[in-house]
Amino acid sequence: MTDKKAQAPRLNPQLETVQLTAFEPDETYEGLVFEELTLKQTEVEMLFFKGCLFKNCQFEQVDFNNCDFQDVQFEHCALLNCSLTNDPFQRVAFNGCQLIGSDFAEAGLNDVTFDTCQADYTGFNFARMRHVDFKDCSMQEVSLGQVDWQWLTMIGNRLNGMDMTGTNLKNLDISQNQFEKATFTLELLRGATISTEQTLVIMSALRINVR
Repeated sequence: MTDKKAQAPRLNPQLETVQLTAFEPDETYEGLVFEELTLKQTEVEMLFFKGCLFKNCQFEQVDFNNCDFQDVQFEHCALLNCSLTNDPFQRVAFNGCQLIGSDFAEAGLNDVTFDTCQADYTGFNFARMRHVDFKDCSMQEVSLGQVDWQWLTMIGNRLNGMDMTGTNLKNLDISQNQFEKATFTLELLRGATISTEQTLVIMSALRINVR
């Protein structure tokens, strides 16, 4: 099923801009704008972000441990080699972000949009996705293994080297994406929609010669 789009974050038009250098553990941050915030090689835990906007922020090797994101928008932010495993996301948008090497394994993604993001080497293994849209993203060598999904949309992405081992692709349309190599579980490809060019890629991966 790919016909239902993700809902956008519900943000108050009058958000308060704050200047922070660090987050306090076990805190709720609501209705705030974080702009040009930089955090590197640290752990933040038990945080609840609700109705917040992140603009031009940089997070590098940050472990978001037991954090909750609800109605949050990231604009032109960098989340590089960050850990977001097991974290819940509800109505969250990543717009023009760098997500290289970040790990969303076992995260709960509900109404989440990735638009024009650089997300190479990201991991989504064992994630639960409901109403998730990937649009015009670079997602080379991305891991999407054993993903439990419904209403997943993928359009205009560069997916070369992606790994979807163990993910059931029935009713998933990946025909409007580019990849020259990919890994799937053969029996779980049944019912997927692919392009003619992608058929040749898959047959090559299965070592089937086409003349």
